[in-house]
Amino acid sequence: MNWNSLFGRLGMLAMTSATAVAMTLTGAAAQDTIKMGGIVSVTGGGASIGSVAVAAWKLAVEEINAAGGVLGKQIELVIADTTTDPTHGVSEARRLIENEGIALLVGPATSQETIPITAVTTEKKIAQVSTAASTQLTPQFAPYHFSDSPTGLNQMRANVDFAIDKLKATKIAIISDNGGMSKSAVGEIAEYMAGRGVEPVIIQEFPFRSEDMTPQLFSMRGAGAEAVLLINSIGDDARKLLENRADIGWDVPVLANLTMTNFAVGNAKVVGAEAFEGVYSTQFEGMTYCPGDPVGESAFAKFIKRATEKVADVERMGGAPALSPYYIQPFILAAAVTGAGTTDGETVAKWIEENADKIVVPPGGLAASADNHFLPAPDAIKVVKNPHVLREDGLVERADCEM
Repeated sequence: MNWNSLFGRLGMLAMTSATAVAMTLTGAAAQDTIKMGGIVSVTGGGASIGSVAVAAWKLAVEEINAAGGVLGKQIELVIADTTTDPTHGVSEARRLIENEGIALLVGPATSQETIPITAVTTEKKIAQVSTAASTQLTPQFAPYHFSDSPTGLNQMRANVDFAIDKLKATKIAIISDNGGMSKSAVGEIAEYMAGRGVEPVIIQEFPFRSEDMTPQLFSMRGAGAEAVLLINSIGDDARKLLENRADIGWDVPVLANLTMTNFAVGNAKVVGAEAFEGVYSTQFEGMTYCPGDPVGESAFAKFIKRATEKVADVERMGGAPALSPYYIQPFILAAAVTGAGTTDGETVAKWIEENADKIVVPPGGLAASADNHFLPAPDAIKVVKNPHVLREDGLVERADCEM
């Protein structure tokens, strides 16, 4: 598979830059590989995320290498385990950089792990792409870090508009996990709601891998919530909220962030399709369809076909959509290194700031600047309905096609 067929303009950019850079390399100076670290919770409370991330990174690196690698070199993926412990994650990041000699880093998955690790990648000038979405991760705080997740607010902005404009809800509750991304987003979501003329009737929080959310659900029901906004990071917690909603017999609409969508297929197999009644969530536009859109023609539909064929137990992991946020990370760095002609973190970061819109990835458009390192383009997030039901090509139906 060549990059041109996979990512269009990204492929042509890569081949052109690689040719120019190859002319400057000598046999004595060139290394056989470029080491890319992959740091995530392989064990611990976030292990369910870790298995998905590692499978996605391996698939991406395999495809990059099959297409010729980067700067004439193969990518070597080196995995490290945070054990879902931020302190241990920092130690592992240092080991990857100082002992393993990595030049690039993908991961971790959560903000509470990523934020302390960026202190290391900043010190060592290592370009990094994670799924962390805390607003603390500004270019000033972490100049070499980029996120392929939208901020918590941007994951939920379309949900707020949908709840107010389509569902006509005036009493809206917010519930989140206690992670960095979610906690920082709650205040921004409430502020955005206020700008739409609706104040949250109640705000609730739960810990990662919560065993029981019924107290929070009872509180929201008691407050008269007509819709519930859910923002969280772990698929298990999205499932638990739906289980407990069914346990108390509350059919309130739930409008969730990307986590709900990405793990919906797997979660439906555990809790049943009926638990998803009245559930909406957000997804990247490239992963969605409106009635009448052709089947199997989108870049994301083609990615799903490859992932289904190549990744063992992909359905158990939540389906190919669950792999997507991690799968595109090595490609983002590969494109940036190829375009910059170096793995130097400062140069790579500047290239992404100036050229993110040239990186074509299946989920949809990217954008960046010196002031913004959250890569999804502002209009790339859409509301979907029945997130556990995928069309035959793996896309999920948009809820706002007629809005």
